[in-house]
Amino acid sequence: PADLVLLAGAGFRLVGPLEVHLEVQEAMHDVVALGDMRGEAEVDCRRCLVPVRTPIDQQLTLLYRAGVSSVEAEAEEIYTLPERAPQLDLSGAIREHLLLAVPEFVECRDACRGLCPQCGVNWNETTCSCEASQTDERWAALKQLTNKE
Repeated sequence: PADLVLLAGAGFRLVGPLEVHLEVQEAMHDVVALGDMRGEAEVDCRRCLVPVRTPIDQQLTLLYRAGVSSVEAEAEEIYTLPERAPQLDLSGAIREHLLLAVPEFVECRDACRGLCPQCGVNWNETTCSCEASQTDERWAALKQLTNKE
């Protein structure tokens, strides 16, 4: 579901449910899950913070192996297969792939003007009367430096 607790703090919101289709097979002592996930995420524009929808269409290949430590599994880009577990929990692997599938930085459009750093108005929608050349006093000492050779 879109309000999945596993996505808390992910930096995006799902728009509707995430569809995950997997075929799981046993391969010798390993378990392989092949399939895809589809959905739509909403990410805030990095310049003006307007929500932007982005599609999710990701192929999945998940390999679970028994008898490996979490450090070894991470190095080999596989997942640990719990011993004698009656079920295989795929949620952690799906969350990981979902986090990688959704772009971290999105812009609503190429010409997005962003927000005013002083008053916060969205420059795509209106203008403001703030001075563009206001200087942060914390950087004033750098003005005294010159590039001398």
